[in-house]
Amino acid sequence: MATTENLQQEAVPEEAVQTRQRARALRLVLPIFTVHILLVFTASAIWQHYFGTLSRTITADRLGVFIAGFSHWDATWFLEIARYGYMAKAPNETAFFPLYPILEGGLGRIVAWLAHGRLVVPSDRTLLACGIFISNVCFLLFLWLLYQVGRVKWTDRQTRRGLWLLALFPSSYYFSAAYSESLFLCLVAAAFLLGYRKRWVWAGICTALATLSWDFGPFVVFSLLWLLWKQYREDGRLGAAVQRACAVALVPLAALLAYLGWQAKIYGDPLMFLHAETHHWHRHFTWIWTSLHLDYQQDPVGFLASITFLALLIFAIRRIPFEQWLFSAVALVIPLLSTAGKYPMSMVRFVLVLFPLFLFLGSAMRKAETYVATLAVCVVLLTWLTGLFASGHWIA
Repeated sequence: MATTENLQQEAVPEEAVQTRQRARALRLVLPIFTVHILLVFTASAIWQHYFGTLSRTITADRLGVFIAGFSHWDATWFLEIARYGYMAKAPNETAFFPLYPILEGGLGRIVAWLAHGRLVVPSDRTLLACGIFISNVCFLLFLWLLYQVGRVKWTDRQTRRGLWLLALFPSSYYFSAAYSESLFLCLVAAAFLLGYRKRWVWAGICTALATLSWDFGPFVVFSLLWLLWKQYREDGRLGAAVQRACAVALVPLAALLAYLGWQAKIYGDPLMFLHAETHHWHRHFTWIWTSLHLDYQQDPVGFLASITFLALLIFAIRRIPFEQWLFSAVALVIPLLSTAGKYPMSMVRFVLVLFPLFLFLGSAMRKAETYVATLAVCVVLLTWLTGLFASGHWIA
């Protein structure tokens, strides 16, 4: 005979169970997010206090120590787009996809309106602060979504280890900077999770938004189509599979075509973003071994990151879900097949998007001693690289 407790558990609706699971996931990732925030913002402030900055425009005196430390390099490109939009006289800005600066500029204008009681052009400080706020909120959401994605394959402990390794990775300060990584990964993780839950229209919408965030976005479609293929093999419903495939593929395609069409209207060239990459940043095709050789000569940290994640990618074959492996392979190989003129690509930054491999690494570290030692090394390197980035040194 069933006990009263068992009957109560059986009576709990599925929606209530999912709500409790989502709340638990948030409680589990909050400490990870908090440690990351405390570490990178403290390192940034201390480094700027003792060593100053190389930048003449992004300074603590002008913007504040916490804003200045996370507003270098690409953040200034996003700042210009957020303030003025894409300008015909600045075609190179098209290499930076529109969703992040739209959010940064929109939030900045709302904050400026609330502060002044009227519509005014927000200051650089306001826009950059809003960009950093968006990045950190998206990073927290990404960790929350990624925990749920990880639990599809891994145990609770393995998933949390993967999240800790990602949040304390030596270049993870980009998640808190006025960059688009956190927004992009939040949308990609949401697309994967929605795919696992068979909510294909919303998965397509998230992929479309990811497409408008970073040029890797369209490649998420292939992973979702593989998930659909697996579902079709299980239920054999061809008509439903075709409809879902259209939602997954056509919605992101429409978003990409909208951006291309807009570039054609403004610049007369729908592929201006590719030409900007080629002519301004001098990016061109090269073989992987050439790219690795340049990394070895000029960027030892990037070389170590490239070798490590290439090895993880190989070891992860048939050990992680294929849709996750496919996304990781594309996101790793594409930057390794190109260089920026005589310089290597910023691999220590690009490997941040390889979240399936971080989850795999968390599962592979079975000994607590190995895991703790790895985290300790990551914390030291993260502190060092965050300080260098905050003080205006080129990292990636």
